[in-house]
Amino acid sequence: MDVKSNFRKSVLDLSPYAVSGHPAKIKLNQNESPFDIPAELKKEIIEEFSRISWNRYPEVFSTALPKRLSEIFDLPQESFIGANGSNELIYTAAISIVQDGTDVLIPQPTFYLFEKISRILGGNVIKVYADADLNFDVSKILEIARTMERGLIIIGSPNNPTGKSVSREFIVELLKSTGAIVLLDEAYIEFSEKPSAIDLVETHKNLVILKTFSKAFSLAGLRIGYLVAHPETTFEILKVKIPFTVNPLSEFTALKLLEHRDLFEERIKFLKQQRSMMMDKLSKLDGVKIIDSDSNFFLFSTPLPASKMFEELLERQSVLVRDVSSYPMLGNYLRVNAGSKEESDYFVDSVRECLRRS
Repeated sequence: MDVKSNFRKSVLDLSPYAVSGHPAKIKLNQNESPFDIPAELKKEIIEEFSRISWNRYPEVFSTALPKRLSEIFDLPQESFIGANGSNELIYTAAISIVQDGTDVLIPQPTFYLFEKISRILGGNVIKVYADADLNFDVSKILEIARTMERGLIIIGSPNNPTGKSVSREFIVELLKSTGAIVLLDEAYIEFSEKPSAIDLVETHKNLVILKTFSKAFSLAGLRIGYLVAHPETTFEILKVKIPFTVNPLSEFTALKLLEHRDLFEERIKFLKQQRSMMMDKLSKLDGVKIIDSDSNFFLFSTPLPASKMFEELLERQSVLVRDVSSYPMLGNYLRVNAGSKEESDYFVDSVRECLRRS
């Protein structure tokens, strides 16, 4: 029996999503916050959560988180959909829009999951490559978008792995220029110098925004994020969403963290400073090239091949970064995120030491 004959061809052509899980003293490869939730706050959350019945299902679709977010952003509660991380929402939004032959415009290079999901669903992926400095080719994106009466346009802003963002003016022009849904992934928006486009969902029904608690809010381990769109748009997307995916602990914790936004704003400011420091010091090393970033991570290349520098940092210095050299246009680049002061300093010293030995 050939079990593979039962599966979609689009699935057989793919590989599972993978992130290198090497043990290392300094871990700077997944754009995580280096700061955990404060122990006192963790204790408070766990003590309160212990009073909740664990033998009962959570709500089919989260309402407590959308209600609180609606108050914060002054948008209708129906504009929000909570989920088990924003990755789930990428799938959910795509399933509601993409079918065989649907045009899906995806600027490159970017988060590979966008393309992977689109191809699984039979979408016709249209790639628009960045310019030589890895900035979005906004003219080309608009040119193609104007031809799309329906379909999906996916943009990460700030974009992973390049760290580049698009302007608010471009987003508005894009929304007015196309009949397609524009899916704007704002996973790293808290680190950006540009504001969120969340207020635009009131006037643009073809805008869908994804947000997460994984990065700026230090909650990557509990998996919770949310989608924001016009209520008419969320109504359609909610039809295909898997029920019961927001577990009570994740939602309860997210709600608690929203009460402590001052703490995270301080951490965000610090991490942006660390990113700038790391970029500045690396740029002064001979042969090192830095790509300017609007997020908590950035790309860099050295005179060594990316795979060699990756191995040197890991094996000799116990520093784990992300090798992104397999991405289009990123043939010799590595990606690193800002860490604590000690982690960031150690990383810079490690790159310097690896180059000295080469």
